[in-house]
Amino acid sequence: MKLMALSLLLALIGPLVLADASYSCVELDRVSVSAEGRMSPAFPGRILNFSIEGQTLKGDGVFFQDRYHITPDGASGFRARAHSEERDDLYWLDAGILFHTAIINNRSKPVIQSQAFSCTVVE
Repeated sequence: MKLMALSLLLALIGPLVLADASYSCVELDRVSVSAEGRMSPAFPGRILNFSIEGQTLKGDGVFFQDRYHITPDGASGFRARAHSEERDDLYWLDAGILFHTAIINNRSKPVIQSQAFSCTVVE
């Protein structure tokens, strides 16, 4: 009976734990939108490297917060969000595609920035 209860507990808790991992990504698309209009980069395709360590996303390019609320999504994906006075960030990794959207208070005028990246796990 105890073994069955432990197995059930692990089955329920296991999917909520996201393993630490590192990723290498290539930008697929990016756009910034404000009340004044929209902008896309002249040279898309930037490289992004990041890692997940507990409730922290560390990397170059789109990770500006100190702490994130990260939840697993599927076998190898996650969703994450973070908030500060300057910006709100939302991330979704699904099937090797990382989506990121940020609402940034840019000189008291909000700007929405969205990117999509193709990512692979770094072994």
